[in-house]
Amino acid sequence: MSVSASGTEGSLPLLSHERNWSPRALFFSSAQAAVATWCFIIGGYVAFYLPAGQGSVVMVATMFAGMFLVFMATVPMATRYGLEAVRSTRPVLGARGSLFTVALIFLFTIGWGTTLMIFSGKSAALLLVTIGVVDQGLAPVVQTVASLACLAVVWALISRGPAILRRVGAIVAISVLALGLMVIIVIVVQLGWDAVLAAKPSAASGDKLLDYTTAIELMLATALSWWPYVGGMTRFSKGTKRSVLPVNLGLGLAVAVICLIGLYTGLLFPDSGGNPLPGLLDIGGLGLALPAFAFIIIANIGTTMVGTYTAALSLKQQPRLDARLSWRGATTVAGLTSAAVIVFLAEPFYANFGTFLTLSAVVFGPLCGVQIADYFFLRKQQLDLDGLYGDRPGSAYWFWKGINLSGVVSLAAGIAVYFAFLDPVTFASSPAFPFTTATIPSTLTTMIVYLALMRLTQRTRHPSGYQDRRAAA
Repeated sequence: MSVSASGTEGSLPLLSHERNWSPRALFFSSAQAAVATWCFIIGGYVAFYLPAGQGSVVMVATMFAGMFLVFMATVPMATRYGLEAVRSTRPVLGARGSLFTVALIFLFTIGWGTTLMIFSGKSAALLLVTIGVVDQGLAPVVQTVASLACLAVVWALISRGPAILRRVGAIVAISVLALGLMVIIVIVVQLGWDAVLAAKPSAASGDKLLDYTTAIELMLATALSWWPYVGGMTRFSKGTKRSVLPVNLGLGLAVAVICLIGLYTGLLFPDSGGNPLPGLLDIGGLGLALPAFAFIIIANIGTTMVGTYTAALSLKQQPRLDARLSWRGATTVAGLTSAAVIVFLAEPFYANFGTFLTLSAVVFGPLCGVQIADYFFLRKQQLDLDGLYGDRPGSAYWFWKGINLSGVVSLAAGIAVYFAFLDPVTFASSPAFPFTTATIPSTLTTMIVYLALMRLTQRTRHPSGYQDRRAAA
């Protein structure tokens, strides 16, 4: 089997005629990826720390701030050179070092998709138990079967090729946004806006600044988690400027709006974890719960399709894997990995979602920082396209044995700084954390260390890369 001839399903950059997504198509595909029930869970976590008014403002503002970092790190390269996320890291990590991002993207996108499939299964089991179709004792079995059934639908659709994303994106996005807004309206109308505003966060520390910063950190992590997705979608766009509004509205604003469901639900029903389905069953019965359940299924299938596409594409960024794996084969590997977690690790995986979410900021914040520093400050937005696909010593981004040690050390420094400010497992924080967050110092540290190391150690030929001042002299 030869390497995929089309960049849409393989390792090659997209050609001009393949970058055929309009801003409208990019917006709907972005919204399709964004609005899923992970928003409920994220909103539920914010409800631990902030009330409705402050939480709503923090969610919207922080999502746009985090999306700025992701946009600057990925979109200019994706739209100019037709690159997806893995290939775009070769200038900072090296030809072999970029293998790290293959594993990173695959694991994180599969992790997000698996979370959605488990959530779908839990919602299906809850609904069927509530209406008396199955006994409570069979709920775990129903949950597993329903999760796998949703995953099978995802695989059946995306294994046909990534073009399905553009065809169904508008349908999924419009349906999901409409249903999401309906859920918010129902909650407010049935329980009253005063009740929403009066609800108190269940885990507030008493230190308002710390609570605000913790909620901001959670939303920054949410925005940064889009790093693997944005490059995979915007490479279909014809330009960076044409991608600004679709990405920020589709991934930033849409996520924040749907997270409000989880925030309000978590405040009004502290044991719900942000899932509105139990509350809707209590206050309105099946008439309200069924549309919400439809939202959950449609949203999760649509978003997991994008995640599966991104995971499969990451596998095919390595020529050896690309030559051995067809598109159907790559999506099958992604699907089977998710299925294994659903069958054997569903409960512990789902219970540790907060840690999984925060780890997005631990890794993707520094990665955004090093890419922004490299592309804009060192390489002046010029890359060597041949070097991006060179896998031999002497190619532009080979560095030392295929690894850019400056990039690796910089990432390690940024990650270490993050842990110094916040432990993503226990959420124990340093005294400085309430004033800085953990993401901001981590990202800035990575940028500074990378710029210093590259100026000290690297010489690359102009205009494909950074030209060392000593060489220029």
